Amino acid sequence: MSSHVIPTEKPGWGFSIGTVSLLVGVVALGALIIAANAADPMMAAHAWLFFFLTVGGLLITGLWAGARNGRNPFDPAFYEDTIVKFGVAASMFWGIAGFLVGLIIALQLSFPGLFYFPELGWTNFGRLRPLHTSAVIFAFGGNVLIATSFYVVQRTCPGATTCSS
Repeated sequence: MSSHVIPTEKPGWGFSIGTVSLLVGVVALGALIIAANAADPMMAAHAWLFFFLTVGGLLITGLWAGARNGRNPFDPAFYEDTIVKFGVAASMFWGIAGFLVGLIIALQLSFPGLFYFPELGWTNFGRLRPLHTSAVIFAFGGNVLIATSFYVVQRTCPGATTCSS
């Protein structure tokens, strides 16, 4: 009888909060260099925006890591359900938004005199139907699929996010 042992340490890059923060810091430094040497104002504006978003990501990563009480979030011995919770929250938001727009356009078809606003041209059926379709299919459906994938992959593979043979 042979027993299959799942290795907890994998060779190669060991991801930790420090390595992720280092990589994001390098990207922030690159954005800062691009912003300082940009050829035109729009490039500089986008580089500064990217820099500030990256620094914000570093701050959020630090706050997130501080809430882990010393546990490495990349440890394959534990499931990381935080990303799944954010995916469920985003799915709920886009589901409510998409279905609310769907309700509005259904009421416009059922009661055209009541839900027709000529002074607000963007609220007519022809403008809201593509919004409803895109919000439900891509935003709601996409977030549901991604959140479900993050949930299922962690539980069907030996590690938190990697499969080994």
